[in-house]
Amino acid sequence: MSEERYFHAYLMQGHWLEALYRGHRASEYFTDLGYKSIAIYGMGDLANRLLDDLAGSEVRVCYGIDRDAAGTVCGMENVYGPEDRLPGVDVIVVTPFYAFEAIRRELEKKVSCPIVSIEEVIWSI
Repeated sequence: MSEERYFHAYLMQGHWLEALYRGHRASEYFTDLGYKSIAIYGMGDLANRLLDDLAGSEVRVCYGIDRDAAGTVCGMENVYGPEDRLPGVDVIVVTPFYAFEAIRRELEKKVSCPIVSIEEVIWSI
């Protein structure tokens, strides 16, 4: 990841932490839009923080999607590769924000649900 991407991730995570201190959680974004079931694309650090943030909320993370589905280390039982058949959910959240447009275009060929960037979620809380 480039220096600019790291800086952008740093700013986003700072905003997220500040929102948590103020009592806001990522689940607000999903519940405000009526999303009850989600999938997370990209099972790195941001995905794991999202899983932590959503724990205990009414938003259910149904599965993860990752190019290295067999090698991911996360707290999820079901992790699919992007080429796999993906079960239906209300929305997919893409955590590699720097590649969002390319990932969105690929996922749109397979799913009919909305696809959002982690940036949209975090900057909205």
